[in-house]
Amino acid sequence: VIADNVGDNVGDIVGMGSDLFSSYAESSCAALVVASISSFGVNHELTAMLYPLIVSSVGIIVCLLTTLFATDFFEIKAVKEIEPALKN
Repeated sequence: VIADNVGDNVGDIVGMGSDLFSSYAESSCAALVVASISSFGVNHELTAMLYPLIVSSVGIIVCLLTTLFATDFFEIKAVKEIEPALKN
């Protein structure tokens, strides 16, 4: 019973993660398509298409920085330090 509940929980979490990633990927592709169509008649500038790519790139950099903060700057040495580290 416990293994079944753990398996269900893991499956639910993986499903939510894949839904989140697919929504993010689809919205990024849609933004690129809209940007390419909107800048089609204006000298074919790529400025509009760079915005969704820059947003995604900044998101990757912020994710790496927050991972660095969570793992290196707020090291957890006792059980009482878990909650403040997660809140930070």
